[in-house]
Amino acid sequence: MSPLYMAAMLAVPQVVVAVLAPWIGYWSELRGRKCLLLAGFGCAALRAMLFAATASPPVMVGIQILDGITGAIVTVLTLLVITDLTSGTGRFNLAQGLFGALTGACAALSAGVFGFVAYRFGDVAALLSMAVGIAGGTALLYAALPETKPDKYDS
Repeated sequence: MSPLYMAAMLAVPQVVVAVLAPWIGYWSELRGRKCLLLAGFGCAALRAMLFAATASPPVMVGIQILDGITGAIVTVLTLLVITDLTSGTGRFNLAQGLFGALTGACAALSAGVFGFVAYRFGDVAALLSMAVGIAGGTALLYAALPETKPDKYDS
């Protein structure tokens, strides 16, 4: 059953992203960008904590729904926030490229750091430290990022 569960672990978040992504822009117009980003990062922290609490493959497949929610929110809203912040400056591509480079560097660094934590202290410690790191990032997002949704759009 392992190949089936592994396939589901990969497919479930992709299906969730495909279903939710078209609606994220709509919801961001109703609720704003910041609250949805906070919810997306909250789902990521919750996902890490839930993974630390179980080793059951069917439960883990269900937890992957949170990964899809996070993926849909962060992917769509990253573009919207960059658009909001660079509107009229001609620097959208620069900001998007810089954000992509930083995201890639952080992904590589975090894989090494949390891989070391998992090797040295175990999977639960790595997953819980991930949750703490994500929660810290969420707090920073809350404190430092203003709501970027414009009150009125340029025509």
